[in-house]
Amino acid sequence: MAGKEEEETTLSFSDILGEIMSNKDYLTGAEPEGSDWDFSDWPGYDFRQFGGWVLGEKFFSIPTIDNKLLAIRIVQTDPKQFSVKTPDGGISVGFVLTPVNARGFPTILIGKDLGGGEKVIRNSRQPAGWHRIPQPLRDLAKEVGSIEKSSLTQSSETVEWSAFLKDILVAKRVFPDHYKPTDFMVRDRLELGPDEEYSEEDIRLAEMQIVEDELLTIAYADYVLA
Repeated sequence: MAGKEEEETTLSFSDILGEIMSNKDYLTGAEPEGSDWDFSDWPGYDFRQFGGWVLGEKFFSIPTIDNKLLAIRIVQTDPKQFSVKTPDGGISVGFVLTPVNARGFPTILIGKDLGGGEKVIRNSRQPAGWHRIPQPLRDLAKEVGSIEKSSLTQSSETVEWSAFLKDILVAKRVFPDHYKPTDFMVRDRLELGPDEEYSEEDIRLAEMQIVEDELLTIAYADYVLA
């Protein structure tokens, strides 16, 4: 009976990312002691009003022991409209994790196969070394430790990076972050003149279209189960 109860409470990576995307106060209470920081109202983009297959976007930064930050982007997609082919069939993608401004980090796609099982895949064309966690982050992983209480499953398809990311997100050892497209990017995407004004909604629309293009490029790449 205990085994059945544990199985029912198991959290998938998709569960964690879904909670992060829907809960603006996910990191509330994780502020460093004495910092006077406020991690509530974690900003992000909600694209649902546009009726597309890219649903939202959020950013976080990983603090490392060498006083650096690695910024990561979470993109939530509609798995009914976004899928990628793999050697064993394919997966319907619900989330994509990519670095914002760093090299050496693999693009990770999280979705489900035809049987409903969670799958984590990576681009097989990326250098193999990208799938090993750099030493400063390995040290952080040791400090965080294994999050056994969360009942996270570590399937054979889960890459080392995704296992690490699950642990630090559950432990809330990240900083909320946010990035906006530049003025040039918005004007170029929406074909606006140099003197035309634009709204926050226009910024979201431009960002969504930029993300769509990036994900379509990713979808045509070669992927393997990691």
